[in-house]
Amino acid sequence: MNFGFKLPDLFNRPAAKPEPQPDARALRAESEALANAVATFLSKTGLFDREYYTRAYQDVAKSGLDPLHHYVRLGIHAGRSFTSQETIARLWREVLRGEDYKAALANSHSAPAVNDAGRFRVGVYVSSKGNFFMNEIAALVAAGLEEAGAEARVLDETTSPDADLTHAIVVAPHEFFVLGEGRRWATDDFVSRAVIFSTEQMQTQWFARSLPFLLRARLVADLNLQSTSILHRAGLKSVCVQPGYSERFRPFAAPNDMSGHVVFAGYPPSVRNHDVGKPRFADRPLDVAFMGSSSSRRDTLLASYAPTFAKLQSFIYCTQTNAPLSPQENPPASTDVTAAILARSKILLNVHRDEYAYFEWWRIMQAFWLKTVVVSEPCFPHPLFKPGVHFFEEAPRHIADLVYWLATTPEGQAKAEEVRARAYETLVGEANAKSAALRLLAAMGAA
Repeated sequence: MNFGFKLPDLFNRPAAKPEPQPDARALRAESEALANAVATFLSKTGLFDREYYTRAYQDVAKSGLDPLHHYVRLGIHAGRSFTSQETIARLWREVLRGEDYKAALANSHSAPAVNDAGRFRVGVYVSSKGNFFMNEIAALVAAGLEEAGAEARVLDETTSPDADLTHAIVVAPHEFFVLGEGRRWATDDFVSRAVIFSTEQMQTQWFARSLPFLLRARLVADLNLQSTSILHRAGLKSVCVQPGYSERFRPFAAPNDMSGHVVFAGYPPSVRNHDVGKPRFADRPLDVAFMGSSSSRRDTLLASYAPTFAKLQSFIYCTQTNAPLSPQENPPASTDVTAAILARSKILLNVHRDEYAYFEWWRIMQAFWLKTVVVSEPCFPHPLFKPGVHFFEEAPRHIADLVYWLATTPEGQAKAEEVRARAYETLVGEANAKSAALRLLAAMGAA
């Protein structure tokens, strides 16, 4: 995948280390030590809900095993759910009220000085078979590292080991170590020296499948501040890293012409041929856009908005898939298409997948970057971006009315212009890829 910027050639050297050998037991957390480590993490954090797990799966009680014992040896490999909404709500409440979290919130976007950034030669690993947006994250991490003065290169699972790398960052371990040739990297030697970049919400099966790697990593980076706090509470070395604006990321800094793409085939010329350089909010031809995976909650909410959205020019893309999203299999699932849709949209709708008020950094950040106004359900607090200042926050039952007001009325459009301008300025000035990279480098140097 071409991310539009060229990274240095200094990594194009012959491999100096032997190929890593696959470790199936490490990969699947089947060793006793790893199973115990996962169980300890779930117990210490309070993530595992014994009663829920026993109720949800009848074979647990019949097995005679302790529910947690059953999960870490059997359930985790079957992709079973391990927690309940009540358990997650209690855990988030504890985190948000904790003094350590409040301190982390205050300092989470400070950019520490890193005087020796030039000593870092970093390989940012991401699966070539994974979701396309994991490649976006890897590219922005690498771009930020370069801007901070380090040397970086995006690599995938087909790459040979390079002895000249000082650090390895693995984005989305539940994909990298599981898909294709990524299995050969699932060794104690590689994982224990790597920085693992976690991208998944903690209540999901994908986060659970990441745990065998997070627990052995040199350092864990996470997109979400609340998740980072929980990792820290469990004794893991962790840092919140939210890559943002970078001129090196060409698909967003200088979007390609996608007017002829199939994703716009059903839209009028005003949408297909829109000049994305037009500055005014009111000139954008798509009133509202939504892009995300399908869930029962999202489907219900989107259906309830249909009568209002039918009066607008809307782009609603809700995908159902059990495989990683890629442009080859799913044409709208590409960085260029995302940029084209956002650059044509007045408003991006942010609806949570489930009941958890997770701040969906990646999608919200992209909207800020393309100067698209975000209308969201209530989210957990963010250290920089505030509702009513940088984005609009509303209860789900009133979201459609807010979208209509912003998109169609002079008063709403004027307010939208103010909010999107502040969001873009804050993203570029304070939440850029370089600032995130400096935080990461400081943590990597200390780990």
